[in-house]
Amino acid sequence: MNVRCQFAMIIALVFSFSVEAAQTNQMEAKGIPETTSNLFKFGGFATLGVAHSSQGQGDYVIDSTLPKGPGRSSNWSVGNDSRIGVQISANFTPQISSVLQVISEYQADNSYNPSVEWANVKYDFSADAYIRLGRIALPTFLNSDTRKVGHSYPWVHPPVELYRVLAITSSDGIDARYRFEMGDAINSVKIMYGSNEIERPTSISTSRNMWGFFDRFEYGDAMLRIGYQQREASSYRIQTGIAGPWIPNSDLSVGASYDTESLFMLSEWIQRKSTTKLSAMYVSGGVRIDNFMPYLTYSNNSKASFLPGFPTPTAASIVSAEKSQSTISLGMRWDFMKNMDFKLQYDQVRLRENTNGYLINLPPGAMLYGSKFHVISAAVDCVF
Repeated sequence: MNVRCQFAMIIALVFSFSVEAAQTNQMEAKGIPETTSNLFKFGGFATLGVAHSSQGQGDYVIDSTLPKGPGRSSNWSVGNDSRIGVQISANFTPQISSVLQVISEYQADNSYNPSVEWANVKYDFSADAYIRLGRIALPTFLNSDTRKVGHSYPWVHPPVELYRVLAITSSDGIDARYRFEMGDAINSVKIMYGSNEIERPTSISTSRNMWGFFDRFEYGDAMLRIGYQQREASSYRIQTGIAGPWIPNSDLSVGASYDTESLFMLSEWIQRKSTTKLSAMYVSGGVRIDNFMPYLTYSNNSKASFLPGFPTPTAASIVSAEKSQSTISLGMRWDFMKNMDFKLQYDQVRLRENTNGYLINLPPGAMLYGSKFHVISAAVDCVF
């Protein structure tokens, strides 16, 4: 089945689920109870997005797993932001529960084949402590638990410069959390261990011995999150059939938010170390005016510097290390009905000197160093 047919199916599913959600809301408004199972709960989310880039010499993609996007390959593209996900949860006992989340979105093999994002079993020792086993969300960022759920955040998509730094969204392994009160504040501590595999258009990246420690502190409308994680990573080149050595990686991430009924402010920063060291950040804010939410975001990532103790950098690794860009985003979110929103976003992307940034599919020898281009994105999000 080709990509157009697959995406047409996704559009149909989004529409049908949106209609179903609207009908359910009407039933609830009329006092008609929705039929549910005591054991199983079903839900989901969907985004139908489209984007245009003014840069015709390369494709603008928000994730390193995507094979193409708006720009050189096509004037308009739906691949960056469109997806649909379904989630089934089960409560077997007051202590034991499980969750399965399956997502269909544009992938490295140019398809929308569904994949399992979460599949885990959870045991609650109490309301404040649990342990989970299986495929679990990796809590690197503020929006890690809802990274695929467009309705959960203000933008069309999370800031590219920061969220592209670490494409790993889940871990196959185990995690545990303990939450406790500190006066009027709440602090949550989480630890995890596992592995991961990511398929990109030209490579497959494997991570093993992943472990991390994460702390989340909440006080009123304010929240602070700090995380640190380590792993060993190796990349298998599909064209050559050669696997690279296992390289130690580490990530230190910090995020803060202040969210009230009238405004929100978010900021995150991450530092990654492997054979190189780099950092990325963003700061974003907006106001809520009835059902509308205008917002402004600035994000950037640094060039990577090579660390001692590794082989001499190759020409390809130097080009990769130079990838650096910044983006100013202006957008508007409109919650036009319950569980549905429409977003429109304008991005001005600036490439740093000596780099083509995160653009892909450039013609041989293209040097767009220091240039600017514009991206317009629109999306409809829903949860059901």
